[in-house]
Amino acid sequence: MSDRAFVQRLRTSGGPSHDLLVLLNDHRILTTDQLARATAAPVRTVRHRLDRLRAAGLVDAVRPGREAGSAPRHWWLRVAGARLVAGTAAAPGRQHPSGLHVAHAAAIGETWLAVRDHGPAAGLRLRQWWSDRAGWQQWQSTRPGHGTRQRRLTPDAMLLVDVAHADVAGEAAAFVEVDLATMTQAVLRQKVDRYLAYTEARAWEGRWPHCPPLLLLTTTQARAATFLAAADKQLAAASRGNLVHGGQAGRDIADARTLVIAACGLVRDPAAAVVDQPVWQLSGATVTHVSLPRLLAGRIAAQARAQHHLDQADDDTARHDRVERLREVHDAVEQVARLLGAAAGDMLTHWYPADLPALADDDPQLVDALLHWWADPDDPDRAGPARQMLTDRHTTTWHRQAEQLLAAAHHDHPRLRAAAATLATGRLLRGYDVDQLHQPPQATWTQIQQTALEDYRAHRDDQVAAVWARTSWRARRHTSPTQLGDDHDREHLLVCDTCAITYPRPDPTGPDWHAGEHCPHCHTGTPLPYRQRDQVPTLTERLATIRTRLAPPH
Repeated sequence: MSDRAFVQRLRTSGGPSHDLLVLLNDHRILTTDQLARATAAPVRTVRHRLDRLRAAGLVDAVRPGREAGSAPRHWWLRVAGARLVAGTAAAPGRQHPSGLHVAHAAAIGETWLAVRDHGPAAGLRLRQWWSDRAGWQQWQSTRPGHGTRQRRLTPDAMLLVDVAHADVAGEAAAFVEVDLATMTQAVLRQKVDRYLAYTEARAWEGRWPHCPPLLLLTTTQARAATFLAAADKQLAAASRGNLVHGGQAGRDIADARTLVIAACGLVRDPAAAVVDQPVWQLSGATVTHVSLPRLLAGRIAAQARAQHHLDQADDDTARHDRVERLREVHDAVEQVARLLGAAAGDMLTHWYPADLPALADDDPQLVDALLHWWADPDDPDRAGPARQMLTDRHTTTWHRQAEQLLAAAHHDHPRLRAAAATLATGRLLRGYDVDQLHQPPQATWTQIQQTALEDYRAHRDDQVAAVWARTSWRARRHTSPTQLGDDHDREHLLVCDTCAITYPRPDPTGPDWHAGEHCPHCHTGTPLPYRQRDQVPTLTERLATIRTRLAPPH
């Protein structure tokens, strides 16, 4: 088959040779052995396919020098191969890579294969791997006085895995940096600065399941330790002055948003870095060595704890906003009564402002309907459900309160009479008044009435006696002490229109004058002149009205 026919077949039919091109496009440079493992094909077969691709001008290879033995071929895409796979030319540096670049790219590819092939046994299943530019991150940073600028993070690779370790299961991401002892510590510190800027900007939110840790694979454990010692100083400087507020929640959120850096000296044996062994050194941690599964599981758990607190805070904020809107409706009870009816307004008045948070939690359906109507009070389609719900709850609440009052009616007391007066008109009792129904009174209505007039009677008798003594014998023919007493009562007594307690009129010059605006015994009734006492309904009459309202319609 000619080269042209071969290339045409790759374009139209794909196949194993095309899969090799795709792998090289994704990973830049791979060795013959890596390509064989990646495709699960024999090395001899893969070598033959690569030679065919090379003859067609789609790939090229080099054997980098090594101190002992012969190096394997390292393959990459040529311009024609890149255009066939991606539709564009190869990225700069791919067409004629240097020896150092070849080794570095192959090390990244070996790390990918290690995670893919050895990760499942350790509880890591590779979902996605981005090498080189595919894993680069861009974000915008804003600094006071400097405006907004585009920033870029350039990891060697980015991985996304499913983690199942201990009792943690979830999705984890991580940045991968490969160092073949070619980067100076100054360069590594600059990289950490960029990762810190990325983390501080929280550019990872919405992209990755958590703040990705930085994983550095280098040549020796000593080099890894040196790098981490420098990174610890940078992390400490970055966190200096960042006070953590909010107790445990604040600490959990800060932990999840902190850049975690780990390093190991296994760049030449990345499979050993993937297994469930504590070969990774951690920055700024009490546990200095962990396995990769434990490290990633820890970040999943940290994010889960933080997310729990953040969700709770969002819920608390939403609940607070909801209660505040409900409070607006509650404060506009007159408008509610005018637009939705007296029963709806009375139901709303029944709740104290302090009851509104519990109402929002306990009766969300009613609150939803009420707030939906409040957003457009003139919409009849919104008013209907709100009116119906409030009216239904008013009816249910009134029936319950009426039954409670009838059960306590044998304890005649001014507060009970006041409650009966309220319920007889179809209105609701407030919570305090309902509580009073369940408490036996310290004194009966009769006892309170006697106490209210005890001092008054003696004073009245003295006043009547004094007036009678001053009355001439001729005037006495037209009056009597009894009539004088009745006249005195009409002038000096009041009767409550609610509890029917009769009591002396307060002294206009005394400190308790304004207290006379309400009955001092039931605290709700309005005083009437004593001559109108026969107009006040009796407790028996009001209880009868309540029983009539309770009776089901025929």
